[in-house]
Amino acid sequence: MAEDKHIDTQVRAQLVELLRGGFAPNVILLREFHYDKAGIMLPGLHFSGWVLLGHMQARQHTLLQFMKDPEKNLEIWPDAHWPQNHTPQSAVEWNTAIDAFERELEEMVQLVQDPSIDLFKVYPNGKTLSWAAMTALHHNGYHTGQLKTVGRQVGVW
Repeated sequence: MAEDKHIDTQVRAQLVELLRGGFAPNVILLREFHYDKAGIMLPGLHFSGWVLLGHMQARQHTLLQFMKDPEKNLEIWPDAHWPQNHTPQSAVEWNTAIDAFERELEEMVQLVQDPSIDLFKVYPNGKTLSWAAMTALHHNGYHTGQLKTVGRQVGVW
């Protein structure tokens, strides 16, 4: 019993660390990205930094809604979540989007950290809350890597 509690605590801590980006914190990277470069679409790519942020935010939002009410929010991938607008209109819009992403990320972290929430209960769609958290961290990590690559190409870093 004590060993199970220890494992549960370890899994939750590891999920939180990875949700926040592990060794490459995603919110810090987003805040470093210059909004005036966020709308640049490089040849051969179908996304800009702004599109990536919007995509990450929308997907994370869907997963968070499932985590908050898994009996009600069973549709976990309703569409591809790719925004049509490729450029932020202002630094305020860019920063507001980052703030929203961070706020929902931290809400997800709070759910993962809550020991009263069963991360491994299987819901009618066959998914668990741990699956949703792992999907969010994997998805955000993948697109954060793309964002870093785009940022290097457009002169952010």
